[in-house]
Amino acid sequence: MSRVDKEKSVNVQVLLRCRPFSDDELRSNAPQVVTCNDYQREVAVTQTIAGKQIDRVFTFDKVFGPTARQRDLYDQAIIPIVNEVLEGFNCTIFAYGQTGTGKTYTMEGECRRAKSGPEGQLPSDAGVIPRAVKQIFDTLERQNTEYSVKVTFLELYNEEITDLLAPEEISKVALEERQKKPLPLMEDGKGGVLVRGLEEEIVTNCSEIFSLLERGSAKRRTAETLLNKQSRFSFTHFPLLISSPYINLILFHL
Repeated sequence: MSRVDKEKSVNVQVLLRCRPFSDDELRSNAPQVVTCNDYQREVAVTQTIAGKQIDRVFTFDKVFGPTARQRDLYDQAIIPIVNEVLEGFNCTIFAYGQTGTGKTYTMEGECRRAKSGPEGQLPSDAGVIPRAVKQIFDTLERQNTEYSVKVTFLELYNEEITDLLAPEEISKVALEERQKKPLPLMEDGKGGVLVRGLEEEIVTNCSEIFSLLERGSAKRRTAETLLNKQSRFSFTHFPLLISSPYINLILFHL
């Protein structure tokens, strides 16, 4: 089996991205304990134990250092996944890490600015979701085929599920009802699970998806931590369901 065939047969890949130091970290002269080698796909972590410096090296499928741009990560790591989605495969992009490490920035970027600009261009700090959405819609339009796109947006916090797209006028009532009876998880009959009662929005273009993402993100729970004054205290799930002759489903997790 060739190297290309082996890479195609892998179902799960782990990518690591190291953010640059924050202003507070720079002011405190915090020591640099993580070193990235993008070419070798390695990350070295330096520890001092009993006065002795110990370096541990970890290898990942791809590594992006502090200077990596949003576009670099998307072009090298995400475009191949979205291409597989456009070929009819189900794919999931999952961002995981400690609070303050930049998960929301990587996945969303500056949400309020992530609207198509002149000639359909996105801002340089647009994250994975805006770029993937634009790639998908551009491809569907080029194919000149019939399709429909629906999205939901939920938050998992303290083992409770919140619908981030619930209409504002009923959100307080819905919250009281959820406290009495949380939104249930159910089997979908295909080996997976679904959440019953989620608001489902039909979208026709990129801008509508960006608006929904911005609206839902504004409802997420935040709290100040030692690492981040606006830390997300929850996990969110942003599924994009596409129905067409060629495409099944793409899932974005934040």
